[in-house]
Amino acid sequence: MPSALDSIAHLILPNVMKLKGAATLVNAIERKDVSSFASVWTQTGVAHTPLAMMKEKSDALRIGVLSLPKPNEMGEAHMVAFVAKKNDAGVQRYFTLEHDYVLATKATKTLIREKDGQSYVKRGGDGPPITGDFGVDANAFADAIDVIINPPATIDKDRTYNS
Repeated sequence: MPSALDSIAHLILPNVMKLKGAATLVNAIERKDVSSFASVWTQTGVAHTPLAMMKEKSDALRIGVLSLPKPNEMGEAHMVAFVAKKNDAGVQRYFTLEHDYVLATKATKTLIREKDGQSYVKRGGDGPPITGDFGVDANAFADAIDVIINPPATIDKDRTYNS
């Protein structure tokens, strides 16, 4: 059975985006208005006051990053991102920055996954490391998403992200 944090990141928040639209959520995140997400915490019984950050990236992409409670298990997300395109409400994407553990090295790392229909697909290899500073981590996550969506001509979009 999935944990509450797993359900929030992989079921509930994507449904909130489906109902409200990524552009609406990104606009709320830009205003630092996290009230759009209050019902998520109330209904799941998870005590959390999310941090939020919005970045404008290339091709008029707007990426709204939302913090989640600290993950305890593999597959739980540190944060999620809603991606919208300025002046095109039809463009919306959803990404998670997930906690992972490598048994061979006994080290933790992150990975980025994107919701693709009913499933999640790993994108961009390893995600950026978590420093514990939301501003730094959210910026690195948004930058990694931008590279995935708009890869430089010399970089394969499924290549490992290195900051």
